[in-house]
Amino acid sequence: MDIPLAERGNYYRGLLVLIRKDRVISARERDLMIRLGQRLDFDPRFCEGAIDDVLKNPHIKNKPMMFSDRSIARLFVRDAVMIAGIDGEIHPDEWTWIREVARKNGLTDREIGDGAGYPAPAGRLPKS
Repeated sequence: MDIPLAERGNYYRGLLVLIRKDRVISARERDLMIRLGQRLDFDPRFCEGAIDDVLKNPHIKNKPMMFSDRSIARLFVRDAVMIAGIDGEIHPDEWTWIREVARKNGLTDREIGDGAGYPAPAGRLPKS
């Protein structure tokens, strides 16, 4: 899928917000984030710097990302679930945030699924 540059920045920023939700960035998360960044045409050094800075950078806002296209949002949710589950489990704060992004982008529970075989930690989230 061809994602516009502004959307790619939003996409990567969203993944950065996600990986800091559990306050731990594993080596596997880091490696996957660098690979995803390269797939989005970001320089690996930029990605490494952003990853190194994300836990302490107060300027990266935690609000759910809004995408211009539902197909980009679906792709984002798929990648977010993959990253969140890379350590074998999805932290409840990560899952909640993924669901908030999906909901903000108008994705249904059917479209979200569990993405990679991971059930929501507490089932469905309450309606906002």
